[in-house]
Parts: sequence; C-alpha cells; structure tokens
Amino acid sequence: MNVDRLRIRRAAYVATAFGVLALVIAGPLDRLLLGTFICIGLGLGWLNAQLTWKFITRQIRSETPSKQGLLLSTAVRLFGLTGLSVLVAFLARPNGIGVFFGLALFQVILVLHTVLPEWKAMRQLS
Repeated sequence: MNVDRLRIRRAAYVATAFGVLALVIAGPLDRLLLGTFICIGLGLGWLNAQLTWKFITRQIRSETPSKQGLLLSTAVRLFGLTGLSVLVAFLARPNGIGVFFGLALFQVILVLHTVLPEWKAMRQLS
C-alpha cells in the first residue's frame, strides 16, 4: 500500500474519532445538529482528499500528463466543494457553519498526518 494512501486512511480514522467526539459534546449542549454538520464537513474533507489523490495519480500515470488538466480538475473540485459548503451553511443557519469547522479540522488532521512523520524522519537524520 502506498504511504500517502495510508496517511489518508489514518487521517480518516482520526477524523471519525473527532466526529464522534463532536457529537458527544454537542448532544448535551443541545447542539446535536451542529455536531452533525461538523461530521458532514469532516466527511467532505475526506472526500476532497480522496478525489485529490485520484486526480493526481491519474495525471501522473497518464502518457501525456497535463498541467492544465490538473488545474481544471482542482478548480472544479474546489469550486464544487466550496459551493456545496456555502449552500449547506446558508440553508441550515446557524448550525450549518459546522460544515466549515469540519472541513478545517480535517485539513489540520491531514496536514499533521503528513508533516509529523516527515519531521520525525528529518530529526533522525540530523
């Protein structure tokens, strides 16, 4: 299994744990809908990571990789994700803002799962 795929999978496990934690905390505060939208944001972040991985590997494996193709797929994916998030946040005010919290949290989790192992490896070399 590829290391990057393993990191995305581990990030998904951590995101699932944070989603459950969000629901456990939001329930007694009578904000269960906010916790649900945080979970949806975490799921959208995971979906974005998966789609990013698929588009990049498809471009790399292509006989004629194209920067324009990669740029177009990235733009479509990010505009679609942003549009969907804004729509959910607007239609489900005020709890819909949890989608953005979930997206941001997943990005932090993914970055930490990517950077920390590399940082540890660099420290061992020095």
